[in-house]
Amino acid sequence: MKNKFALALLAAASLPMAAQAESSYVGAGIGAAEQVLAITEGTYKDKDVAFKLFTGFNFDKNFGVEAGYTDFGKAETGGKLSGSRARSFYAAGTATLPLGEKFAITAKLGLAKNRTKQLMVGEGDDKKKKTDALLGVGATFAVTKNIAAFVEYENYGTVAKGKNGSLKATILSTGMRFSF
Repeated sequence: MKNKFALALLAAASLPMAAQAESSYVGAGIGAAEQVLAITEGTYKDKDVAFKLFTGFNFDKNFGVEAGYTDFGKAETGGKLSGSRARSFYAAGTATLPLGEKFAITAKLGLAKNRTKQLMVGEGDDKKKKTDALLGVGATFAVTKNIAAFVEYENYGTVAKGKNGSLKATILSTGMRFSF
């Protein structure tokens, strides 16, 4: 309940400011997601193609908010018949440190509402939901006044936790951001 309230409060606070068009943006990215499954039998790591869609608002040149969706793809742990599929909806505060007119370093801190589907041989599917902290760092390059390219690393924390183990997910992505 607290998570839903925090996300709703964040969204409501940013709505009146959306009228300042030059501070709003949308974007998309693609990259490599790594899922690490730690269970009693061992630790399994797998990578897959991930994508994300997001929107945000900058209060000024240094601070803003962002919300988005990330799909981590599928991680296989025991062949094609077992593994996990994970995705996340997130809301975060952003901080930007401009390094000249075209480059900037960015940071992100927020909450990620993670959903996973564990695919287990002979046991069926197990769906989990877990909220955890989202941490991200990256860099942007202004291609034009309204278009920026980015590279970003994000850690979504523990996306699933069960009685037999846990699943963590990270993503290294690149993409474009469009201001309007």
